[in-house]
Amino acid sequence: MDYSQKIARLEEILSQMERGALPLEKTLELYQEGQSLVCECRAFLNQAEKTVKKLEDDGSLSEFEEEEEA
Repeated sequence: MDYSQKIARLEEILSQMERGALPLEKTLELYQEGQSLVCECRAFLNQAEKTVKKLEDDGSLSEFEEEEEA
């Protein structure tokens, strides 16, 4: 599932949970799925941010290396 599909699924989950009237078990299942998707999306966005920050002056990309703080 790509990023946009994960976001769409999160929106579906939110919609279902906002409507209510779900059994507790289903609500917990949806919540867990949503949390997992949120973590995956955050990881993707963090990596994308690192890639953008590492964009070289000539327009090429290089692998991100975490800088150590002194």
